[in-house]
Amino acid sequence: MKNILTVFAGRKQNLELLIKYLKKALELKILDEIHFWNYTRNSNDEEYLKTISNLKRTSSKSNNEYIQIFTPVIDNSFTFEISDSHDVYIKIKDTQENIEYEIVLEDWNNNVKNVKSTITKNNSELCILSQSSINITNNFDKKTITVCICENNLIVFLNKQKIVICEIKENIAIDNIYIKTGNNSVGNITYDTVKNHNFYFMDTCEKSWKNYYNYYDNVIFKDDVIIKCDDDIVFIDLNKLPQFIDFIKNKGDDYDLIYANTINNNVSAYFQQNKYELIPKDLMILEYPPEGRCGTLWESGEKAEILHNYFIENNQKFLNYDYNNDIIEITSRFSINFIGYKGNKWYKIKDACLHNNEDEYNLTFDYVKNRGFKNVLYTDFYVSHLSFFSQTHAMNIDDLISKYSVLYSKIH
Repeated sequence: MKNILTVFAGRKQNLELLIKYLKKALELKILDEIHFWNYTRNSNDEEYLKTISNLKRTSSKSNNEYIQIFTPVIDNSFTFEISDSHDVYIKIKDTQENIEYEIVLEDWNNNVKNVKSTITKNNSELCILSQSSINITNNFDKKTITVCICENNLIVFLNKQKIVICEIKENIAIDNIYIKTGNNSVGNITYDTVKNHNFYFMDTCEKSWKNYYNYYDNVIFKDDVIIKCDDDIVFIDLNKLPQFIDFIKNKGDDYDLIYANTINNNVSAYFQQNKYELIPKDLMILEYPPEGRCGTLWESGEKAEILHNYFIENNQKFLNYDYNNDIIEITSRFSINFIGYKGNKWYKIKDACLHNNEDEYNLTFDYVKNRGFKNVLYTDFYVSHLSFFSQTHAMNIDDLISKYSVLYSKIH
């Protein structure tokens, strides 16, 4: 049983603050894994994301590139496991000697137990081998791959069977390892890590949200709690996060989506002001937006910035309020900035983006009206959501991130 927090990532500026909370949550053993889903929009943010995580899901996009993995190299040998793939590309380097070898393993599938191996050195082909009768019972089974260099031989093992032995002139030292899968070949990779423990990079093919929702519809996640978090969550009440997770575990069969009580969420803000009287009306008026959509807070950067500053200055007023275990059923649209769901019910939301890319509308409105979803706001757990796109032009984002960073330091 794991508590997995997933992030639609990401912008480096936002992630640098969020990561502080996630590292602390891992340290306190509140969370077990962090999955960064690659929804970056520029190469700089994507490269940053790769530096703070370990490759777990490879892409099937046509222009996929090698991604470095950081795993122990012992006696010039390393091992990893991969599933859901029929092509694996491995690049090993000796940076001091400026030598690299590329190993391509391809052609395995459910019907033909055959592996074609191609090895190149600095882009010059060395050998091509084809090995039959490999022990692969199913393409979705984990396949264990070991690569080693020993006595001027490059050797590859697949499921403990030696499938490649290629004589090389140099007994190089492996100090960099890179992996990718072939076009139209998604891979799930596991290996021992040497840094960024429990932070994982999930590549997203065409960067469709469908990749995310399909991924967790898997029996391996049936006992897990899965949290979806925006990359611009700038505050998490780590003291109450365990209670939020326990509620999902214990009451998640009675409800569907469990929403965090979110600062700068148009629906949450209405209850914060009008039910719990936490936001003074002389500060601003917060209405319930029509059908949960838009509203004056959603469209106003000025309001959002005032609300953030009020929360930062009065956070204990919100965090220590006695909510008396109050749960509010939400039947309108709700911005899914921070939500929790049980893995054993994921089959109910796997098609949230199947026919369109409107996962939020489907999960929080359409499924409530047409599939009987029961979504609730868990009031006694706070997070802060930095901004909606409609607010950013009228907000001092840098100033708010700086203030939230100070708040983190004060609390933790």
